[in-house]
Amino acid sequence: MKIYSPIAILLLLARICIAQPFDTAKYSIKVEWSKTADEYFTHDPVWRGADGAASIDLGNGKVLWLFSDSFISDSAGSRKKSKIIRNSIAIQDGFDLRTASLTFYWDKSKKEPEAFFHTPGNFWFWTGHGTMIKDKLLVFLMKVHEVPSGLGFEVFGWSAVLIANLQEEPSTWKMQYLDSPETFGTIAGSAAVLKDKNYLYAYGAVEPATHEVFLLRWKINKIYQGKINKPEWWIAGKWSARKIEKPIPEPLFIGGTEYSVHYDPVLKKYLQIQSFGFGEAKLGVRMADHLYGKWTEPYLFFAPEYPGVKKPFMYSAKAHPELHGDGLQITYNVNSFDFGELIENQGIYFPRFVVVKIVEKKEP
Repeated sequence: MKIYSPIAILLLLARICIAQPFDTAKYSIKVEWSKTADEYFTHDPVWRGADGAASIDLGNGKVLWLFSDSFISDSAGSRKKSKIIRNSIAIQDGFDLRTASLTFYWDKSKKEPEAFFHTPGNFWFWTGHGTMIKDKLLVFLMKVHEVPSGLGFEVFGWSAVLIANLQEEPSTWKMQYLDSPETFGTIAGSAAVLKDKNYLYAYGAVEPATHEVFLLRWKINKIYQGKINKPEWWIAGKWSARKIEKPIPEPLFIGGTEYSVHYDPVLKKYLQIQSFGFGEAKLGVRMADHLYGKWTEPYLFFAPEYPGVKKPFMYSAKAHPELHGDGLQITYNVNSFDFGELIENQGIYFPRFVVVKIVEKKEP
């Protein structure tokens, strides 16, 4: 994992257009907590926690959840006799967490549990985000391998998988893995994926680095055919091909590997939700009028508490606008720097929820 000096970071930030402050005089933010939502992922006796937690509306009242490192237990209800697999999924039936059912899936074709998404090679997949493309599902995947420094791992590339037979049980899904084009360190789709009638848009961040965020797009009909080799980039106010690394375009902002972006039809704004900081981080939001910005500075609106957790760290916050409820459902992940605590404390490493209400203040 690369380490950057303060001077290098300042030079990077200087390349970004100066963002407008988040307008706290115009918008108010209220955070609420629900025990029902916060415990939503904790009830399966075999699936004993994971991080990631991106969601995709599959249509027909179903939601796909994408998880990365996941505990699969062979001793019901415990992590002590578990195997960690690199990713798993769940299908949620219904949009209301108070009534929706949830079924978890991973590869059960062998004696030991395996990741749901996997291909041969000395790497593994963590899940990014995805979307439905007509009657097919597209999921972006991060390629990760071990390194001898830093945190012991490194995101070094990306891939995507196209699935056509969604009407069948997930264990029988036919995976068409797509080779990624050169994106110069940008891990496309590690964060938000959106679409309109003509294009699919994928956000990502440069890895391993200081997380410069870029936006790519593909024509919908090309994606449907499994062709992702010629993305366009948002560069200097227009969509352009990028065939060489330099000159490096101006990033939209400095983000994280994982975050969410969605359009709020009431506020008529795009919202970017992310965790900010390392360790005991905070949840924050940016706003923009367009997919490509100009994005406001982040406004940090919530600092989770970690009762009983000795060495906590929080990360990977995302919004889930497809879920129903009085407000915007946001998940975040709580982990521990002490692996022993992670095994013992099953109050952590299940995605947690908060409900956020962002409203425009009325004129006096």
